[in-house]
Amino acid sequence: MLLCKDLNLKQEQQTVFRGLNAAFKAGEFWGVVGQNGVGKSTLLAAMAGVSQNFTGEITVDGQSLIGINPLQRAQKLSFLLQDQEPCLAFSVKDAVGMGRFPWQSKKQSDAIITQEALATCRIEHLQNRSILKLSGGERRKVEIATCLAQQSDYLLLDEPLNHLDLVYREHILQVFTAISQQQCVVMVCHDLEAIRNHCTHVLMLLANDCYLAGTSATILNKDNLKRLFNDHGKSD
Repeated sequence: MLLCKDLNLKQEQQTVFRGLNAAFKAGEFWGVVGQNGVGKSTLLAAMAGVSQNFTGEITVDGQSLIGINPLQRAQKLSFLLQDQEPCLAFSVKDAVGMGRFPWQSKKQSDAIITQEALATCRIEHLQNRSILKLSGGERRKVEIATCLAQQSDYLLLDEPLNHLDLVYREHILQVFTAISQQQCVVMVCHDLEAIRNHCTHVLMLLANDCYLAGTSATILNKDNLKRLFNDHGKSD
């Protein structure tokens, strides 16, 4: 279980959200929703262990996230950034294969897992291309495939549908849904219809440090959506 207890999130020394308590478990597909600037990406970065700009406690399977070494943490958690620009001319295959780095195995199975991730994300035909020569949508598919190759217990996705066409969005959402049967998927997303159709649970971050957490059927009702769209207690 990935547990957030009494979490206060900060951006540049400014507290953006206070008092968050939430638990994310295997077998669940969470959608995180909220207006711009409410702290969705900040939350995911804290949960992934790449930001310590928070107070409170985050534990993963009973261990403090801060106390886990980076390799062990990467075996537990994979994190897809909202935006990431490539800077080195790796091939697509090599870039996706980097998802295997936390396991330090260098086994033949790593190559098989890498190929499976390429196939799942439908980018086998791109595997010998430089990531610097890809379109934005193609790069997004590579980034997702890298997370899948990591095979972590918790998949944290910050707006994974960015740059993807409608047909591919539905495909990759089905992939995430399948993964969530055994692992835990947490996805920040502005597409409420996608969340309604695929996520089992929703964390709705509202203004003035209010939030709602529960099953999608419980949270995504008319009154709560009205609060989501009309709350303006914090500016972006």
